[in-house]
Amino acid sequence: MLLAGCATGQAPRPVSGPGSDVPPWRIPETAFGSQRLYRASYKGPEGEGSFRVTLRLAAADRYQIQAVDPVGRALWSLDVAGDRGLSLNHRSRTYCLLEGSFDLSGAALGPFPLLSLPSLLLERLPAEPAEPAVEKGREISFHDASGRRWAATRGADGRLESWVLRERDVPTVWWVRRDGWSILSDRERGMQVRWREVLHEDLGGELAALERPPAYREECRETDMPDAERQD
Repeated sequence: MLLAGCATGQAPRPVSGPGSDVPPWRIPETAFGSQRLYRASYKGPEGEGSFRVTLRLAAADRYQIQAVDPVGRALWSLDVAGDRGLSLNHRSRTYCLLEGSFDLSGAALGPFPLLSLPSLLLERLPAEPAEPAVEKGREISFHDASGRRWAATRGADGRLESWVLRERDVPTVWWVRRDGWSILSDRERGMQVRWREVLHEDLGGELAALERPPAYREECRETDMPDAERQD
């Protein structure tokens, strides 16, 4: 089902280009109402593997991401509305209700807020400045609301070429676009993820909310849980 939705889609295209006045941390309006298919691979503590990801992006605060293995078996799903979400791990038959920032077990998409994941897949910055960004030529730098420092570089076509995230002045996460691939490296988690868009098409309607299968049990890692449920 994931692949059929994009089988007759258009060739991939960048979500912004020369002359775009959309800040690199925002998704252009033209990207909403679309679904996109990605090829991806993972290398890290849990091993190595390849998978396919479908992003269904209805709006900035409404999207779904679903991943399948190379033979089409469901791996995990994520359904987000606002700053809340439902994650389903189909391998372990578990679910988790999410809020705000999270670390989705098995997703390997980095330590970012729920609403930033489409930005990451679409080669945008997955964070916004807490104060005006500093721009010098093709270089952009700023601090986000958590005090983390971001530094990014744009190419001659205006698209992002790379960025690095620093926490306490230590680089922890890197992203670079190389030979048509996005490459994300996470130092703290010791993993690297690669992905590239292969097809896209119009979404063709509203997103129906994913439902938790009755047989799935609740299982949330500490970083998956809403702040109100965490305990010291």
